[in-house]
Amino acid sequence: MDDIDDLIAKADALLAAMDRRGALAFYQAALGAGEEHADSKRAALDHAQAMMIDIQRGMPHHIVESLDHAGMPADSWHPRFRESLAIMMGQRQRSGVTEAYPQLPTAYFYPGLPHIEFFDPTQFDWPEHVQNATEAIREEATQLSSEKDLGAYVKTAEDRPQGDVHGMLENDDWSTFDLTRKGQPDPERVGRYPATYSAITDNAPICDIPGKSPSVMFSKLKAGSRIPPHTGMINTRFICHLPLVVPGEGALRVGTQTRPWLEGELFIFDDTVEHEAWNNAGKDRLVLIFDIWRPEISAEERAQIRGLFAAVDSY
Repeated sequence: MDDIDDLIAKADALLAAMDRRGALAFYQAALGAGEEHADSKRAALDHAQAMMIDIQRGMPHHIVESLDHAGMPADSWHPRFRESLAIMMGQRQRSGVTEAYPQLPTAYFYPGLPHIEFFDPTQFDWPEHVQNATEAIREEATQLSSEKDLGAYVKTAEDRPQGDVHGMLENDDWSTFDLTRKGQPDPERVGRYPATYSAITDNAPICDIPGKSPSVMFSKLKAGSRIPPHTGMINTRFICHLPLVVPGEGALRVGTQTRPWLEGELFIFDDTVEHEAWNNAGKDRLVLIFDIWRPEISAEERAQIRGLFAAVDSY
């Protein structure tokens, strides 16, 4: 039960420091942990509930005001963006889904986008340039032989409560080496992997949301390992895999489709559709991962989505 008090104390401290979203996460964690102790912790849980409602109530006004100050008043919003905010703010429900594996983003849903599991790379003109750089990228990736370069993809967050639903927290069966941090290039790492970084940023329509993306990373899946089914954060982007080392049997399932990795052949897919991956080979698999804007998202919508995330980050 002391954990509940600790969670609420952490939330109160974050709220006093004006980190409303951090406070909200800890209040929610306290309420979730307190279900079994509702009677003995009633006053504390009532406080957490009241604070959580107050924070949630203030977010819509903050977002609208922030967008207005950024030169994006409500009367300029794209219809899909307007609908996304209404869904985000709980003012309306998203339309019913009919797919076996629908888009289920964990953070932000953008309506009106066609349901796609794997996108056909031939519909773009840039994938050929990226695929042609496979050998140069793989050559640079030989530097990753040192284990200290790679860290578990799912890392412990010091500033947020965190569960481990998929058993991947600090699990180096799935490890990565990022060339970007919070959407910005890491100068030292980009300097070590210049051909890799330029092959992506000079060609692909990378998803650029300050503080969030792009992400450009090497991803290793250990021999005999599996990434459990999960979904990504936002459905306004596609995830790209460029396979570099595929030692044997392994595949990526996205929704209803399963495809094996083939070295130098790009995968483009919607990671908000449930997906999983496995490497049944006796050696490690290595791919380069990066994210791009979905082609349906116009320049106007991209600007408004960036403005939204900036507003949320400032709350």
